Amino acid sequence: MSMQALAAAPRAPQNANQLLQAAQVHAQVAVAVELYTIPFYLSALASIIPPGSQGATDKSNAAYAAVLSVCTEEMLHLQLAANMCIALGTTPNFTAPVYGVVPTFPNGTPILDPDDPDTGDKGILNASIGNILQALPTMLDIEVPSEFEAGRLSAPYHSIGQMYAALRAYARLAASQAPWTVTNQQALFSTQPFTQTIASFADLSAAIDVICEQGEGQPQSPPPSAPFNADEFRVPTADQTAGTGSVPAAQAQFSHFGRFLNVQALGLDSSVLVYKGTATAWPESPENAKLQSDFNALITTLNGIWAGTSPQSGIWSMTSLLGDAAAVWAKGNIPQWTPQIIV
Repeated sequence: MSMQALAAAPRAPQNANQLLQAAQVHAQVAVAVELYTIPFYLSALASIIPPGSQGATDKSNAAYAAVLSVCTEEMLHLQLAANMCIALGTTPNFTAPVYGVVPTFPNGTPILDPDDPDTGDKGILNASIGNILQALPTMLDIEVPSEFEAGRLSAPYHSIGQMYAALRAYARLAASQAPWTVTNQQALFSTQPFTQTIASFADLSAAIDVICEQGEGQPQSPPPSAPFNADEFRVPTADQTAGTGSVPAAQAQFSHFGRFLNVQALGLDSSVLVYKGTATAWPESPENAKLQSDFNALITTLNGIWAGTSPQSGIWSMTSLLGDAAAVWAKGNIPQWTPQIIV
């Protein structure tokens, strides 16, 4: 069952094989969703003057710390989603996302149709790379808690949480058919208070809890009303927060939605940005060429890691992409992660 077939299917899978295929497709979708967030968030992060640099302020330092912590956890979530693929009997397919192109379901942003009560945005998500001021509303859309989203669990999903709820449901129904393979799974983040290896449905369910709690926070009933504040969106228990050395506790206590609300509350303006110009016509610049080359190499490495043909340490090359994106901003250009498509 392909992602397109998932979108077009009028009825839920009926037999055991179809249930397992649906679980596998949803795990692949999870990989695509998690990978989609990383270049988008890293671009926004790279536009902020980093702590210790000339021109940095308390506001820019706070914004940088919050977004950096989310980027780190998205790498963790990507790893967990890829491990879910292996456990369910499919090798994760890492494909570079494309931004700034109006998507038609189920293409573009992987089957996400958020309805964000904070921004008022609706519809199939279409992210365009931008600085932190430009990107923040879409960052909130991506992380919108599923407690604000109604409707049955069918694509397109209204939140990442809904998508993972569907994955959990299919994996539970297909648990007896899944191979629960651990070969080539990765556990690259040390000192985590939860298992990173998926060897059973219980492990998969626990990993989904971690991803959703870190991203969306503890659901509240009734859901909070605007204006929102980060205290309403926390990670409920210590065993679901990122471990020591991954994300500072001051950040880990808030969900991604909560952290982005904290950034929004800072009232940032253009004075905190490295990016000062509006030169969008230079995707072929040397800085963008290096970003594209390094990102393409990372995609190749990620596919090799989970296929067992690349060294595990290769995933940390993702952190160098932040410097690449910052170099693009410093030249007054917008990061272009994949070669520009000329229509």
